[in-house]
Amino acid sequence: VSRLYNAGNYLCRQAFIAAKPIPSYATLCKRLPVEYEADYRALPSDIAQEVIKTLAQAWTSFRALRQAHSAGTLKHKPGLPRYRKNRDGSRPFNYIPIKSARSYAVTDTVSIALPAELRSKGRLSMKYVGCERYRGAKKRAELLWDKARERWYLKYAVEVADKVIHGSNRGAAIDLGVRIAASLSIEGVEQARHFVAREMLKDWDYWGRRIAQHMQELAGRGRKCSHPLSQLYAMRAARWRHAWQAIAREIATTCRRQCVGTVYIGWPKGIREERVYSKRWGARIHNFWGFDASSRILQAALERQGILVKRVGERGSSSTCPVTSCASKKVTRKPRHILRCRTCDTTIHSDQAGSRNILAFNHPGTSWDAVKTTARPDTLRWNKQRWVDAENRNDRTLLKAA
Repeated sequence: VSRLYNAGNYLCRQAFIAAKPIPSYATLCKRLPVEYEADYRALPSDIAQEVIKTLAQAWTSFRALRQAHSAGTLKHKPGLPRYRKNRDGSRPFNYIPIKSARSYAVTDTVSIALPAELRSKGRLSMKYVGCERYRGAKKRAELLWDKARERWYLKYAVEVADKVIHGSNRGAAIDLGVRIAASLSIEGVEQARHFVAREMLKDWDYWGRRIAQHMQELAGRGRKCSHPLSQLYAMRAARWRHAWQAIAREIATTCRRQCVGTVYIGWPKGIREERVYSKRWGARIHNFWGFDASSRILQAALERQGILVKRVGERGSSSTCPVTSCASKKVTRKPRHILRCRTCDTTIHSDQAGSRNILAFNHPGTSWDAVKTTARPDTLRWNKQRWVDAENRNDRTLLKAA
């Protein structure tokens, strides 16, 4: 795969440097089987065509980015699509694209089509660990090698019927943050639900210290990377992802029970550029928050329940009184997580106000006048396995006893 990709990329880069038209997908499909026959014939035809399609998509994206940069909408100048190679010059073997379901099958085992010279032996069949999350017509797939775990993973697209919730137009909103990972407000429900990120942050910092310590050891030996370092990064990311998947499951289950049809997720556009954070919190905002990744996890869980998800702006949501009849900007935030309205004397958590205002700004007909906005939120905390009631301090004892 890497050899064929690099061969096609070489043709495209040479054409770009010579100011000639960049070969299209159709042109590459004609030239590569002739000029690089050995590399092309080494793969099944479906996989070879998918490699070329991946390369063509990379160059299409490059051209679009160059146009955006020329128009002034993109700050940094995009670089040319790179060759697939490691730091030592070797070619990676961590990616195999599969064009369609006729080239693979997932039953009790995973079977994949082989090149022409090996086809007489049948298909490559392997056992797998895991379960299918979606059922439906299978589409494009790809095999990915995880260097840290030393395992192959199969990911494939599935065409499923859309789930539709009938009989309710109730809305909900989510405000994302650092201390409070997510604040969920549902239309007509007094209590907001808060997911406190304290334990998540502690776990993130613990693995961050281990990573820094190992990087210092490598620097003393004149090295930059190692297999244990990759494992540490993978472990930290997996634990963070596990916590967010558990949040997404809780939110999706709650919204489904409340017959929510639409969820609005606040998008903090420009928050990283508009405010100067300390060294400690700056690293957390940029690394730990991972707003786009967490939003995708939430969106996937909600859409599995048939709930429409929309990303919306959140400007002004945490600095406005959530009482609809008030709508005052004369508020104070001292301490910062507490919002006090000078007009109606409402006192509320700023993240709770944020999620309620996001819903009021984007969902027509939402009003918090008849709802007790100062109700204490239902707070959950992370016990490294699941989200539990923050007021229940005996859950660790129960887990140890179990």
